[in-house]
Amino acid sequence: MKAMAEKGSILLAVSLAFILFTGPVNGDITVHSGDRIQKAIDSAAPGEIILVSSGSYNESLVVDKSLVLRGIDTGGGQPQVQSDEGPAIILLAKGVTIEGFAIKSQSSRRESAGILIQSNDNLIIDNLVHGCGNAGVVLSHAINNTILSNLIEGNGNEGMYLKNSSRNRLEGNRIRDNRYGLRLEDSHTNEIVGNLLQNNQFEAMYLQASHSNLIEGNLAEDNEVGLVMEKSRSNLVARNDIQGNEKGISLTSQESSIAVSTKGKGVFISYNATPSGAITPSNNTIYLNNLSNEANAYDDGRNRWDDGLIGNNYSDFNDPEEGCRGRTICATSYSIPGGPSIDEHPQASPIREPGLVSGRGGAFMQLSGTSFLPGGEMRLNYTTPAGIDAWLGLQSIALDEENLAQDLYLGENISGDILLTAPYMEGSFKLVMHDSNATAVISLPFNVSSPQISASPSSVLTCEKITVSFQGARGGEKDWIGMYRSESSNALSSQSLARRESGAVTFTAEEAGSYVFKLFATGESTPLTSSNAVEVKADSGHKMVAEPSQVAAGGTVTVTYWGAAPASVIGMYGLTSPDKFDSGKRSTGGKSCGSMVWQLPSTPGQYDFRLFGDDVNRPILAYSNVVTVA
Repeated sequence: MKAMAEKGSILLAVSLAFILFTGPVNGDITVHSGDRIQKAIDSAAPGEIILVSSGSYNESLVVDKSLVLRGIDTGGGQPQVQSDEGPAIILLAKGVTIEGFAIKSQSSRRESAGILIQSNDNLIIDNLVHGCGNAGVVLSHAINNTILSNLIEGNGNEGMYLKNSSRNRLEGNRIRDNRYGLRLEDSHTNEIVGNLLQNNQFEAMYLQASHSNLIEGNLAEDNEVGLVMEKSRSNLVARNDIQGNEKGISLTSQESSIAVSTKGKGVFISYNATPSGAITPSNNTIYLNNLSNEANAYDDGRNRWDDGLIGNNYSDFNDPEEGCRGRTICATSYSIPGGPSIDEHPQASPIREPGLVSGRGGAFMQLSGTSFLPGGEMRLNYTTPAGIDAWLGLQSIALDEENLAQDLYLGENISGDILLTAPYMEGSFKLVMHDSNATAVISLPFNVSSPQISASPSSVLTCEKITVSFQGARGGEKDWIGMYRSESSNALSSQSLARRESGAVTFTAEEAGSYVFKLFATGESTPLTSSNAVEVKADSGHKMVAEPSQVAAGGTVTVTYWGAAPASVIGMYGLTSPDKFDSGKRSTGGKSCGSMVWQLPSTPGQYDFRLFGDDVNRPILAYSNVVTVA
């Protein structure tokens, strides 16, 4: 399988770095092996770039001005910055970039770290932080820092530790084999997204008195505990895979990080025996998580286990007799043991994060999207399992086991990032990580297609619905479609595609004119493709439409109106009530047409909506259709 020849024009091209360094630019400062990095820092002006060649640099760096420190592999690997006492790198200035280093602090003192950040607006990217006596990366009273795509492993305490730090983004890091994975203390509104946390001795993620943080799309496996939130409120925990840990998620008001010692807990939320005046965990929202443990959930508090539409997948609650079939929401709710909390919408099968897969021995692959242009660039982040010499192959799903390119050797227990070139033909494919005997370890499907977008009908009245159908979107988290006036580059409105590769979204235009719609991939400013033009014509009449025409008690309808005056209001009326008694009234905000969502009463009956010229004399301009509340 390793010697398979390439077929046709399908190519698996590889680059070992996202950015190819072509040499120093005039004005950059270059540090060679044997030189001192601190001397270059001291002599540099703010904004300068310092390029550090391969070598071992035994010093503790203090960065007190805005600089870029970039490690360059000149043949001897990443440059190594190592400190015997204190942090290896301290950031005191804002706007610093640290990129491409191997960093180590031998000191086990609590204030030591591989990187200590005590400032704002910094970028830490593509570093190896390993073997530190205390923590790998520490943020102390730090705001708006980005910690991206680092390997943080084998540290004596935390892989990463945030204290009194807010609005930081921790994304795409591999945090493994530390005593603790990631710890937040008195740290709020941080984003913890898309990280891999494996084989940490105790907690993978631990929040203490930390509120309003986003924890999304992380994989935590083979740790003692996946996630602990102690005295923490209003955090959002979504789309995480928490599996193979002794405990999954624990929310507690106790001083200790673990409220119970029973092995195999999935989600444990407790504030019983809370001391008087103690802060209890509350208003945390937990949904779209995969929980696979011996005991998946416990909550004697009041937290949300779904978002109103979808909950979590529980390995102990997904059988047909429990109303769980296929990939849908279970027919029955899941009562969380220990208290009144209920997951009203448990998932019948595990929720899989698109473009990501994990497997035995820590095997992991994640693509930058789920669909790619023919011959386009694909970015793959991977970890190969321990004890297996791993290879990467490309296969067509239609042709099943037939390889389409020469396999790429990855190695054993290795993490990295590579650039791949997508096949030049459209279709469905998969990347297969396999051992030397061609036995698959994990596989990751993806599509290759040319994007298409169309808008219909081609002619509408103002505020009428325009349906925009699309296919071949990249499947990224922030892919979107924007509405533009023809010949204009300014988006008037936009719709998120929510990772969908194909489907439809709707728009409306309040003013007459010609409009087009453009499809964008996540983070891109150039559209993938544009639609046909839609002509929007002004409607001089007065009318109203309420949809749907029949709803459940307390349900909602969308009311669309045309021909409103600048001071118009809309009222909702029960047909059995006198006309002078409305059930609600709202201004149109000066718009001549538009839509608004109304909640119907819980009392069964028939209702309509009326458009008035103003709220003083109340001249009637239009009536809607009748809506029945069943």
